[in-house]
Amino acid sequence: MSLLDDRIARAIDLLQKRGIREYEVYASSSDSIRAESKDCAMGSLVRSNESGISLRVLMDGAFGFSFAPEATPELVDAAITSARYQFRDENNRLPHRQEDYGTLEVYDPAVPGLSAETCIERAIALERSAREADARIRQVRKASFSRTFSSVRLINSHGVDACARFSFVSCSAMAMAREGDDSQSGYDFDFSHFDGRTDVEAVGRKTAQKAVEMLQARRIRTVRLPVLFDDASTAQMLEFISDAFSGENVLKGKSFLRDKLGQACFSPLITLTDDALDGRAADACPFDGEGVRTRRSVLAQDGVIQSFVYDTYWGNAAGAESTGNSLRGSYRSTPSAGMRHLVLQPGTGSIASEIRGLPQVLKVTDIMGMHTANPITGEFSVGVNGILLERGETAYPVREAAISGNIYRLFSTVAAVGSDGREFGSVLCPPILMESVDISAQ
Repeated sequence: MSLLDDRIARAIDLLQKRGIREYEVYASSSDSIRAESKDCAMGSLVRSNESGISLRVLMDGAFGFSFAPEATPELVDAAITSARYQFRDENNRLPHRQEDYGTLEVYDPAVPGLSAETCIERAIALERSAREADARIRQVRKASFSRTFSSVRLINSHGVDACARFSFVSCSAMAMAREGDDSQSGYDFDFSHFDGRTDVEAVGRKTAQKAVEMLQARRIRTVRLPVLFDDASTAQMLEFISDAFSGENVLKGKSFLRDKLGQACFSPLITLTDDALDGRAADACPFDGEGVRTRRSVLAQDGVIQSFVYDTYWGNAAGAESTGNSLRGSYRSTPSAGMRHLVLQPGTGSIASEIRGLPQVLKVTDIMGMHTANPITGEFSVGVNGILLERGETAYPVREAAISGNIYRLFSTVAAVGSDGREFGSVLCPPILMESVDISAQ
């Protein structure tokens, strides 16, 4: 029996001895190494190894919660005491036994074998590749490489029994380029569940390129132009609008899409899904934070709103079933509703060919202040940096521009969707081209 299984068995025994009939036991463990390079030598090395267990008990319609490194009588007492002081609600329920969860390949047995020395070597290679990519790179900061492997098991009194193993490797860096009196920075990253699928040298070169391409950036005059949002800026916007698909927000009247099921709210080129079964997702898992089977949910098909997402509580409140959208960061946190992995389906054509036919296009590579947009109405005004393109070729970099409008209406003006998507952890998307956007100097 593994360490997690032993803790869970002990917790269940303690709960049953206290006469607790409805409960959930969640246990997890993780092992991580993170190395950072500085001046092409080891800058820092952090090793962490953590495991623990948490309980949720359901008593008279109220959930109590507690967590600790080990299963002890005190842990059970704390959960029972917590339940006595929580709100009672008929929608507080535990999910019932699930059918076969299936398999999802998100664990690479090679990842636990990556030593601290290997992580250091890869971090140094990352920094070196950024420095060597261009003579104008003067500084590289936070060039890091990390690896993590973890295990999770969840059991409840209604027959749910789910377990999974995960592995994760990632790298990232920030570079500063200088030319004359001008300095610009660039950032890039990569990650995968599998060793060998992250290219640290490619990330270093891309980091340098992003810094160099913004040198001598200019301000732009007020103009209305087609705008090409690169994959990173598209991901930022999609992450923002994902809240509108939350069943919780719909029920609370905090969603722009409330009462819009079956309506065309976006461009016909937009198809959005939530898919935690996509192995590219950082949070890919066959079950959610409550042990409910995850699924691929179509949120918008050809611009038409199809569905919202729920965890158990908000599904009960809406008279619907959970869509497997309970999030759980660790054994220290209670589950909460949220988007698992938002996917914008790629297009079939080439955006490059689209923009070659346009006199001017602003390619947005950085959005500042997206969090200030109104999540209910969609009204926004944000700062952007990017590249002005003329017939598809770079004219000059642009800094301190601003765009404003309504983000939901903006997604109804999509003229093209890229054919290649990039993974951003909880969002997978290609770049998108908007027909026409008001752009002004900040």
